[in-house]
Order: sequence, then structure tokens, then C-alpha cells
Amino acid sequence: MVLSLTSTLSLFVLIALSTAVFFAAKRFKLPYTVLLVAIGILLVPIVNLPYLSTVFGFLDDLVLTPELLFYIFLPVLIFESGFNMNIRKIVDNAWAISMLAAVSAIISTAVIGGLLYLALPLIGHEVPLILTLIFGAAISSTDPATILSVLKRLGVPRRLSMIFEGESLLNDGTTFAMFLIMLSVATAGFHGAETVLKGGLNFIIMTSSGVLFGLIMAAAFSHALRLTKSNEFATVTLLVISAHLVFIITEAINELGYFRISPMLATAVTSLFLGNYARDTLAPKVDDYLGKLIEHMAFIAKSLVFLLAGLLFANSGVNLAQLWLPIAITVLVVAAARMISVYAVILPLNKTKLEEPIPSAWTKLIAWGSLRGVLTIIYVLLIPENFTLADWNYPYSPRDFLVALTIGCILATMFIKAPLIGPMMRRYNIREFDPLKTAHECDLGIYYLQTERNRLLNHKQKGFISDDQYKHLLKEVEQKLATVEHERRKLIGEHGLTIFVQSLHLAMVHVEIATLKRLYINDELNEAIYRKIRGKLDLQREKIEYAQHNSIDPVAYIDRKDVFDRLMNFMRTLFTRSSPREMTLEERLKYYRAQMIMARKAVTTIARMQHSFDRPVFLRHTYEEVSGRYRTYREQSARKMNALVEKNRAALSPVLAELAERTLSTSGIRALGYLHENGLVNETDQEDIRHRFDI
Repeated sequence: MVLSLTSTLSLFVLIALSTAVFFAAKRFKLPYTVLLVAIGILLVPIVNLPYLSTVFGFLDDLVLTPELLFYIFLPVLIFESGFNMNIRKIVDNAWAISMLAAVSAIISTAVIGGLLYLALPLIGHEVPLILTLIFGAAISSTDPATILSVLKRLGVPRRLSMIFEGESLLNDGTTFAMFLIMLSVATAGFHGAETVLKGGLNFIIMTSSGVLFGLIMAAAFSHALRLTKSNEFATVTLLVISAHLVFIITEAINELGYFRISPMLATAVTSLFLGNYARDTLAPKVDDYLGKLIEHMAFIAKSLVFLLAGLLFANSGVNLAQLWLPIAITVLVVAAARMISVYAVILPLNKTKLEEPIPSAWTKLIAWGSLRGVLTIIYVLLIPENFTLADWNYPYSPRDFLVALTIGCILATMFIKAPLIGPMMRRYNIREFDPLKTAHECDLGIYYLQTERNRLLNHKQKGFISDDQYKHLLKEVEQKLATVEHERRKLIGEHGLTIFVQSLHLAMVHVEIATLKRLYINDELNEAIYRKIRGKLDLQREKIEYAQHNSIDPVAYIDRKDVFDRLMNFMRTLFTRSSPREMTLEERLKYYRAQMIMARKAVTTIARMQHSFDRPVFLRHTYEEVSGRYRTYREQSARKMNALVEKNRAALSPVLAELAERTLSTSGIRALGYLHENGLVNETDQEDIRHRFDI
């Protein structure tokens, strides 16, 4: 794409327009992506009106090309989805996600291709089987950008959302491989068993090499991030460009012509690795900034894709009125194929009981909620404009025919399927209700409201608000407090006090994770110790979330779900040809010290929350139980550390002195943070003061 003055202006006008559409969608509670496509379709006739064409005609200058989608927008969308996805949750639903992403996609392609090949001649459209199979592969790719924008707004259960998101992320590699194989058969011809075997081999090579290359690139980026640990700008830059580098390098390898690697799978695997392994070592402020930056980049990419898709549909030049009947039949066939392919994998999977069964209502929503979008557009646009088939006698090209079918299917999913997901969820009573999450929000909500009540009193005493304003606002706060406390009593009646023991335990774990990361960033731990303790905390958090907090193994720090940790440990063992070593004296000291500090911080944080007001925040029984447990943890770690130091004082004294200096440095960082928060220094001043006065 060549950027001219008018196309550049069009780019930024469309970004501004998408911001306005986003605001309107939030205000009126409409599906954002659906509204974007509608606006994109309406833009063309609107700007071509008399008196408007001379002013807004430049909007047509920015064209949605395959290169723009493939190399610029698509990597961003894949990275955002993979980077924020929890690999442990994927493993919990690995069978459902993998079967839907691979087997279901293959079934869908075959069913769509076969049914269209049989149905279209009945209305006078003789279409070769290979063309319907090409379309079947393209349309079988579900779009994460479209699905997630709808599901997040409706609040589906987290497991169901994970299945949708996992399938959408991983089935790209399957459908893209099938699409390329079908396209090559259409151009090179079908030669019986040889073509089938070659196609199957290419499919296996593309998908497996995509996973392998993604892991290689992820390991390279992870190593680079270790080197840039002290430079947040370099770290953020590496992560932001990682998806595009992986995607483009993969395509550069493909250009050599030896074999093909799936760029989608490579990028998805890399983003999953970086989000679940490398991300753990980022400083909290870097992680927060990066999360917002990626979310913003993805917002711009999604907005432009859907607006430009609407412009593409309006400017396609395809006579949709002439092809309305084939389009209508195709929409019905695609919907039927999705239903067949979903039930074909979920029903057997539920019977095998390999993982928690998927409820019948969820299966219906999965079958219905297969929204199409960006990838299908990319696939169809990748077909060469001069592509033709023998005995093709229609006034439009095979590519234009597929564009028309694609437009019809995408518009059907946008304007029929997407709006009906909400009513369907209500009909089948699909809603997210997590008692632990609700209990956690109740506890934190009570702390928040009591803080607001104290703030009101403080403002009244200082004369910032009048007595009447104070009484009015206090009444509102008290009403909200009463509502939250009523909700807490209701939860106790339904789930017992155990749910609030879990909630407080979860809060403690969150404090421990934050404290552990600060210790690591401050170089009071090495990465090996950090990952071992972090693994323990992740396991504990998951046990709490699954109401198994009484079965927590205090020694366990890794399990089968820690896919990338186990892989990295295996690779270290493979290349160093040695078994995992025991911790050194210094590492054992830091290990016990870190756990003591974490437990102490958890106890003091929760105690401060509990005793800051005239009414306790947490239920007294649960507070005493969980706090007592953590005081025991602290004492046990302190005894182990003291015993180790007593036995090896000469060897460990220098280590203790170094840790004391690091602790002092941490106090200085907190002081600088306070100065920055209150506007006394900026970030540059912070660095200058730290380098000048650091001990």
C-alpha cells in the first residue's frame, strides 16, 4: 500500500471516527464491531452524496489490501489474544479447544464444500468442488476480534469464553493451511492419491513447523528480555514488535519455497509463551503500561479492519442483488456446517470424560456463535485477481464470486448472529456467576466504601463540603454498604463461611505475588528462585479458585499445566546435559527470606485493612483463620532462615549485607514513588535522584 496525502488523512479520520463509534457503542450498549461494519458500509453512499463527495471523497483512498491486513493488522490481533490468554486455563480445556480448532475446522470445510457443490447447481450455478472447498476453508476460520468484542460485553462464563477464544486463536493455523492446500490444488490440478498425500503432508508440516518455530522465536525473545530487564523502554519495544517480527520472518522463510510454516500458529505460540512465561518477570509498572499499550494497538487495528471491511463491501463492485440466492443458501449451509462440526466433536468428547463436560446450553452457543471477520477477508483477498477455473462461464470471476459469498456470510454473522447471542444466553440461562469472585468483590467493596465514608468525614471536618452535602453523600455510602453486606450474608447462606475463607486466602496470595515480583525486580532473588516461588503461588491460587484450598501442597511448585516452564526446564537439561541442581546456600537463604517477607507483607496488609475503620472489613472468623495460617508460614520460614544463617554465618554474612543494601534501595524507590505521585518529581527526576543518591 502506497500512502499518499489523502490516504494518510483517510487513515487518521477513520481512527477518529472509530473512537466516536466506540463511545456511541458504549453509550447505547451496542456491539462495537457490528456498528463499525455498518458505519463502514454506509460511509460510501454518504460521502458520494452531492456536496459531500468533494469534501470526504478522500476516504476511498485508503484501501483494505491483503498486505495491510496480513502484515500490519493481523499480527497485532493475534498477539493481543495470545498474550492475555492463560495457558493453565487452556490446558484445563485442551481437548475441547484443540478438537474445535482442528477437527471441527476440517469437518466444517468438508461439509461446506460438499453441500455447496450439491446445492448450488439446483439454482443454476455449476461451481467446481475445489472452489467450494476453498471457500469452506476460508469461512471456517472464526474471528477472535469479532467474538470477544461481543462476549466480553455480555459477560459469558470464563470457561466458555476461554473455549471460544482458544478455538479462534488456534484454528487460524488449521484453516490457513487448508486454504493454501486447496488453492494450490486449484491452480496445479488434482492428481489423485498423490495430491491427497502431498496435501496431508503439507498440512502436517505447516502446523507442526508453526508451533516449533513459534517456540524457537519465543525462547529468543525471552532471552533478549532477560538482557533488557533493567531497561523498560527496550523491554516494551521488544514485546511490541515481537508479533510482527515472528509473522514476517515466517513469511520470509516461506518465500524461499522449501516448505511452508504457518505464520498464524507461529505468532500465536510466541504470544502465548511471552504472555505466560516472559511476562511474569516484567516490573509491575512495565506490565501495566504494556497491557494498556497492546490493548490500545489492538483497538486501533480492530477499528480500522472493520471500518475498512465495510468500505470494501460497499466498493466491491460485486452485484449482490444478482447473487442474493446463492448468498442466502451459502449462509444457511455455513450455519448448518458449524452446527454439525461442533456437535461432531463435543458430543464424543463429553462421553469420553477426558475433561469437564461442556453443558448442552454452551454447546448450542458455541455452534451459534461462530462469528466470521478479518481472517476470512484476508483469505479471499489472497486469491490472485487473475485466478480462473476451466469451464467458468459466468460474467464474474471465481474470486469475485467468493468475495460475494464472503460478504454475505460476514454480514449475516454481524447483523443476525451477533445481536442474537445475548437473547440466546438469556433463553438458556447462560451467565457468569462465580461465588468466589462475588465474595472477593464484597470484601474489597466493603473496604472501598468504608474508605469513602472516612474520606467524607475528613472533608466535612476540613470544611470542603457542607453538613447537608455530607449527610446526603453519607446516606448513599451507607446504603451501598448495606447492599454489599446483605449480598455477603446471602452468599454465606448459600455457600457457607468457606467461600470467604477462600476469598481472603486469595487476597493474601495476590499480596504475596506482588511482593515476590518486587523482590525479583530489586535483584533480591534470581530468576530460578522467583519462578519456583511463583509456581507455588500460581498452584495455590488455582486450588483456591477451584475450592480446593484445604488440599494445597506446600511443596509443589510445578505441574503438567505449567507447559512453558516444563519445556524450558527440559531444554536446559537437554543442552546442559545435567539434571536440575540443588539450591546453593545463598539461594536457600533468599528462598526462605522471600517467603518470610511475603507472608509478613500479606499479614500486615490485610491487618491494616481490617483495623482501619470502626467496623471490620473481613469476617472476624475468616480473618483470624487465614491470618493465623500466614503467621505460621512466616514463623516457619523465619526459623528455617535463621537456622541456615546460624549454621553458615561466615559464608552467608556477605549475602545478608548485600540484601540489606538492596532493601534500603527499595525504601528509596518507594520514597521516589511517593514524590512522583504527588507531583514533586517526574520520571526523569526520579532516575537522576536514584543514580545520584543510590547506595
